[in-house]
Order: sequence, then structure tokens, then C-alpha cells
Amino acid sequence: MSRALNTERRPRPRGALAVSTAFVAAGCCAVVLATAGYQPSDVFSHFAGQVSTGGQLSLDAAAAPSAVAMRAYSTAPVAEPPEDLMSIKQRALVPSAEHLEYAVVEYSGRQHMVVEGGMYETYFIRAVPGAKVRFNRVLLMKRKVGDAKDEFEISVGQPLVDGAYVEVTILEHLKSEDQTIFKHKKKKHYMKRWIVNQKLTRFRIDKIVMGEGEKALFSEEVPGRAPYPLWDSLPPTQ
Repeated sequence: MSRALNTERRPRPRGALAVSTAFVAAGCCAVVLATAGYQPSDVFSHFAGQVSTGGQLSLDAAAAPSAVAMRAYSTAPVAEPPEDLMSIKQRALVPSAEHLEYAVVEYSGRQHMVVEGGMYETYFIRAVPGAKVRFNRVLLMKRKVGDAKDEFEISVGQPLVDGAYVEVTILEHLKSEDQTIFKHKKKKHYMKRWIVNQKLTRFRIDKIVMGEGEKALFSEEVPGRAPYPLWDSLPPTQ
């Protein structure tokens, strides 16, 4: 009779192998640090705090809070682009935003570059025509410095410019052009085609404001046109 063979593979012991690998890795790290001239106290103090003179650990400088809060944006002058000889002939024909004041605002889930007085269309905004709406997610602003014509200042948000907002006026609600949706599955006798229209909102940029915190944002009321008349006060009860 033939003897049946046991083809099942037994699991290999991994505990001893993992422990030995960890010891080898720790030894290699210690050798590298010793070669570079680091002491154990310096390594631990790098993660725990600050090392003062004499190798003693000092946590006072790391634990002390800052007296001045950091702004949520950084300001810098406009940088000069490098010379590009490949596009020097087309540069005069391409529209440029070199002398424009603009802002990069996030609305409808996307980032848009807007200027004062411009009219734009986006996905439906739940507001009546004529209402004033503020976009407070301003990522970047470019504005003039004083009365100079060619001097600009750029404020880059981290991630948003603190206190800045864009005030817009809702003009109308409309529908987009016909969008054809076609679905087909090969070898399945499946084919469908239909037409949809997206709901859009057209608005105008009234002004781009570089506010100074919460006080500038809510110092004045935002007027608008209500869809139905509202009471100034509750009627007297009988």
C-alpha cells in the first residue's frame, strides 16, 4: 500500500525572527548615530524638548506659549517671472493679469479667479435674485499698495486669508445647455441616451474686501430681497 503524503505546510515560528530583526535594526541605528557624533542625550532631547548648555534638558522654551498669534496668511510683493525666449513672440497677444486686482475664491467645490465687476455662472446657489451673498473662502488676494499704479501686494492664505471675503449679488437662476448622456454596454443589448440640464446661478462680483477679523465681517447687515413679505415684529396676541 502506498503511504499518503502530508502536503500541509506548517507555519514557521515568527516570534524569534521578529525579535532578532528588531535587535539588529536597533544596533545598526546606534552604530550610525555614534559614527555621526550624536550622544544618546542629544537624540532623546531632540524629540522631547530643547538642550541647553551642558547637555541638560530644558522644556521651558518649548512649553512657553507665544504671546502673538500667527496670521493665517503671508504677504509678499509680486515676483518677476524668469525670461522665456520660447514665448516672447506670443506674449503680447496673450491676455495677462499683471495689472489686475483679483482674488482666488473657492465656491461650488472649486477654485475660481474673480475680479471686481465681473459676472460669473456657477452651480445653483440657494438665494433669491437680488440677494447679497458673501464668499469667505478666499485663498489668494492681489491688491494695489497705496496710490501706486504698478505696485501690488499678494496675500497667500494658509489655507485661507484671514478676514477676507468677496461680496456678490445674485442676478438670476437659469438652466445650462442640453447635455447628452449616453450609456452603452457591449454584448449586453444595453444602450440608453437622455438629455439633462444643470441648474445654474449667475452673479456679479461687487467688491473684494480684505477684512480685519470677525468685526469687519459682521459689522454691517447684508440686505436682500425676500421671496415673501416678512413681519418686523410679531402681531399682538388676543
